[in-house]
Amino acid sequence: MSIRPCKYPKCAGDNGDPRLTSLGMCEPCQRRLARLLGWLVLDWVNLATHLPTAVARLQAIRSSSERVYGHPAEWASDMSAEIAAKLNGAHDALADHLGETPPPHPGVTEHRRIRAAWTYLECRIPELALYDETGDITAELVELHNKIRARLGLTRPRQLLPTPCPACELRTLYRTVAQYSDSVECGHCGHVIREAHYSFYARVVLDTILDNTAA
Repeated sequence: MSIRPCKYPKCAGDNGDPRLTSLGMCEPCQRRLARLLGWLVLDWVNLATHLPTAVARLQAIRSSSERVYGHPAEWASDMSAEIAAKLNGAHDALADHLGETPPPHPGVTEHRRIRAAWTYLECRIPELALYDETGDITAELVELHNKIRARLGLTRPRQLLPTPCPACELRTLYRTVAQYSDSVECGHCGHVIREAHYSFYARVVLDTILDNTAA
């Protein structure tokens, strides 16, 4: 395989330039990509389950190229739909590239598309890193996560998550979203979900929501 600059947006080695790799993305950036997928899953969980529901959908007002929202739920609905669409699109693109079973079509619920994308992509990070279009896909995912994080960082700096703490088993896990950080810890016992465990925790969150939906 040829050696090329890492495709992850703003990858920077010791000299400030993207690291050279034959893996498509260098190993540190592959870990960043896995963490990004986990963050987007948690973004969707918060947007889809915690922001208030509008009494009636208000008519959108367009100013220049940006949409102005009359209620937080309208913005949350659009952002959660965009997360589902982009993860479903990445799932579809990689599955087509590898000649594997395509993902659920867009008519399926957001949760099932996101869960399918997470299950498929999380264990194929090396294959995703090698895929030619991954640089563009990752840039779009980074931009979407940063947009959501900036908005929520101003209005909802702490988000209660719907799963129990693995240490004390109380439902007091909070996600703290700041401009340059994203962390999960228990408000009762102080247990912190380490970055290395984000993949496992994102799967637990999705399984919990699926169980609650089916109940």
